[in-house]
Amino acid sequence: MKTKQVFEGTTVWVTGGGTGIGKALASGFAREGAEVIISGRSAPRLEAVAAELGLGVRAIPCDVSDANEVAAVTERITDLCGPIDILVNNAGVSVFKTFLDTSIEEFDALTSVNLRGPFLCARAVLPDMISRGGGQIIMINSMATKNVFPNSSAYAASKGGLKWLSDCLRFEVRKSGVRVLSVHPGATDTDIWPDPVRKKHAERMLQPDHVAEAVISACKAPAAVMMEEIVIQPVGGPL
Repeated sequence: MKTKQVFEGTTVWVTGGGTGIGKALASGFAREGAEVIISGRSAPRLEAVAAELGLGVRAIPCDVSDANEVAAVTERITDLCGPIDILVNNAGVSVFKTFLDTSIEEFDALTSVNLRGPFLCARAVLPDMISRGGGQIIMINSMATKNVFPNSSAYAASKGGLKWLSDCLRFEVRKSGVRVLSVHPGATDTDIWPDPVRKKHAERMLQPDHVAEAVISACKAPAAVMMEEIVIQPVGGPL
């Protein structure tokens, strides 16, 4: 007799699923039996990753900063796979510049993806989760919410906003059965970092799989357990 997998019958939407932590999360959830949808702005990259991962992973392009696209993709996922049980707000962008060197356009781009995107996606899936009495919203945040790093003022502002958005949302929905988890990874070897930084520090960095394993483990917690925050650092600490 075939043993039922942990997330069999579960629909998981991973934004920013074409690279790094998002790709690792998609792979991990799919291996555990979930129906996984990855989204991002590059359709060719998403299709290539879905083909690479196999396991029924589906690719649906979506710009998370666009409210109309988010609404349309939420409806499409629901039509294809049923209600969304787990939303992973992973899509993110970075600009590593001083405050004065950061342009208005760069600031707007950071906040539109890192803060507006999670707001729109969570807002799209939340009514159905509340009506069903359960669901999980995972916010992939950053250690920039907990430590000051050079050339990170705009990035940290966008992630700080996400931290408080997550905390307030959790407070509002906790009695409904919906769980909200904030994840704060330390330096992780993904393309959000400039190539020179990755080459210099790769051996000290976390790997995307490390973050994915922690998130998936938290999602397995019994429904009565609220995992509120995960902080993950390389053994050696911040870079």
